[in-house]
Amino acid sequence: MTTPVSKLFALQSFAIAAAFSATALAADPPTPTPARAFFNEARALVAQGDYAAACPKFEQSLALEAGLGTQFNLADCWEHIGRTASAQALFMGAAASAKAAGQNEREQVLRDRAAALEPRVPRLVIEVAEADPKLIVKRGELPLDSDAFGHAKAVDPGSYEIVAKAPGKKTWKKQVEVASGSSIVTVQVPKLEAEQAEVVAPPPKKAAPAPAVPVRYLPRQDRPGHGPSLTVLALGGVGVAGVAVGTIMAIKYSGANSDAKLTCPASINCTPEQIDFHDKRVEEARSARTWAYVGFGVGALGLGAAAAALFLPQSTETEHAWNATPVVAADGTFGARLSGKF
Repeated sequence: MTTPVSKLFALQSFAIAAAFSATALAADPPTPTPARAFFNEARALVAQGDYAAACPKFEQSLALEAGLGTQFNLADCWEHIGRTASAQALFMGAAASAKAAGQNEREQVLRDRAAALEPRVPRLVIEVAEADPKLIVKRGELPLDSDAFGHAKAVDPGSYEIVAKAPGKKTWKKQVEVASGSSIVTVQVPKLEAEQAEVVAPPPKKAAPAPAVPVRYLPRQDRPGHGPSLTVLALGGVGVAGVAVGTIMAIKYSGANSDAKLTCPASINCTPEQIDFHDKRVEEARSARTWAYVGFGVGALGLGAAAAALFLPQSTETEHAWNATPVVAADGTFGARLSGKF
């Protein structure tokens, strides 16, 4: 049953949100923008009590157009669906924006809302048993900076997967449930176990090398239906490898760039972990894009040179002949010894 105090607080929250929305509407241009369209849809859903559907609309509106009213409404929406840590952080960010705009009364209202959430914000502490500079610890998909280890960080209530990994070590995982309230959940990441070395079977006994059989190759112009030369194959191989590298780097660039865009898209009130993750993915995207250009450039040159060597007429003024002798080495590998003149 809802108490009179709860009803009064809900009515006050709705009245304050309406006041912020009314101011935002008064400042809008006559022509509705996509951000305003998302905002209006979200407000209509809030009026129906459907906060779960309204919050994504507010997020889309804020991503397109930063506004104090949108920040307040999104923080209020997050509070209603239980994202208390996110709501508190956004209330504080909106208070800073109100202070910068000289809106002292709104700043105080926003700070009061943030303070009221404090008893409902849980915190998560991740402690690491081994100080390994190559250790990577993630909370969900968010990599954590080593400076955050051992410190209580405000998080939204919910389930989190903690993953720790390092080169040459077994990956460690643990699922953690964080309940609403001023509780502190501590996770201890143990010293990672070393990966077991793969057992290599002894090599089979080597057979005796086959006797060399000399093979006489006719000059190229005298051999009907000859295939491409070693030069053409080598150039073609370089071209294909360049295109493959360019394609891989382009895919890597697309993934890193997408991650950077999805992490803190509005660049407002981001946590330090989100900012650091965003900057790292941007740097990875730039590097991958550069190598993609290099790979495609090398691939184009290699394939073009191979095509020229294959289709352009070759000089026949100098007669040449080649001898190829098959060779089987003691370790089982095989190849050929080429000799001749040209």
